Amino acid sequence: MEDDSVHKETLLELSRDNLYQFLYEIRDNIAIYEPVLDSFGTIVDGRLLWGNHSYRTNRRNSVSAGQLISELYVQPEAGISHMSVAWEDGYSIQTYVIGNGWQGKYRNLENLDGHAYQVRWQRVGNAVMTVSPDLTEQHRMQEILNNQKSLLAIAARKRAMAVERERIARNLHDTVIQNLYATSLSLSIAGRTAQREVSRVINAAIDSLADVISEIRREILDIEVRRASPLRLLLEDALIPILLPTETQLDLRIDAPTLNDEYSGHVRAVCTEAVSNAVRHGGASFVSVSVVLADEKLKVFVSDDGSGLSSESKPRNGLQNMRERAESLGGNMEITAGKNEGLTIEWSIPCEGYCL
Repeated sequence: MEDDSVHKETLLELSRDNLYQFLYEIRDNIAIYEPVLDSFGTIVDGRLLWGNHSYRTNRRNSVSAGQLISELYVQPEAGISHMSVAWEDGYSIQTYVIGNGWQGKYRNLENLDGHAYQVRWQRVGNAVMTVSPDLTEQHRMQEILNNQKSLLAIAARKRAMAVERERIARNLHDTVIQNLYATSLSLSIAGRTAQREVSRVINAAIDSLADVISEIRREILDIEVRRASPLRLLLEDALIPILLPTETQLDLRIDAPTLNDEYSGHVRAVCTEAVSNAVRHGGASFVSVSVVLADEKLKVFVSDDGSGLSSESKPRNGLQNMRERAESLGGNMEITAGKNEGLTIEWSIPCEGYCL
């Protein structure tokens, strides 16, 4: 068996310039990013240090060192999430579908709309490298990946629609249908009463029907408001990339009015860290996230059915960062473990009107 030192010496003979030249000429897209951290140690963006020829020429606009992921990517939230995973776990595999919105930023996408695409995020020292196949070569295997991606997207959409349908059906049964039944009963009785009573009962029935219509309208408005919530869209963009590679189901509830950018950023960072921990460390199959504003406090609840924290476990850096973030804002964080498994995090900060 040859001495390993011989191989190491051979590798050291390759200068850094030669290595960069080799990487630069590869047809696959290669880039190296430096993580950008906030004051709590959370990765909030990435700064481009270097990109090979393919990486630079595949973009229609010029690319230069120092640009941020949030400036370069069509879906920056997904990229930042995968960078965070790679930074902690060593690597992360990102799979997504190329859409119409990509046409203005990337070349040679005319025949790839709707195709699956994959990127490997790999930590290298104090940086993170991305490696993705050349688009023309990726086209050969896109059908298989696209089918897998479509099945995942359809399954996730069906679960979300099923939950929404059940909620609407429950409300219709408990309120609207009961009111309609009472109204029909009143009309039935009215037909059997004396003529002088008919007018009064029918008028009352009409008023009751008006109330029913108002309830239906409020229900529809409530659904539309929740779907259009900017905070909901922000959290979905941050959490879906974490959950999509797994079969973990998400229940997301927003019971808070619109928050300003600062507080929305805090909520996003906390939810991303908590859900990431539940999936990657706890192996959770279900995660519940609730954001509520009550008693002049902004509260975030994250519960999961994962393995929780054992008494021997060391506190994770992410949990400590979340606690420090709350305390710096005058709030607190509590962690509760279930009897058998699971974890519940309650993150709370004061919000006396100035967070709206």
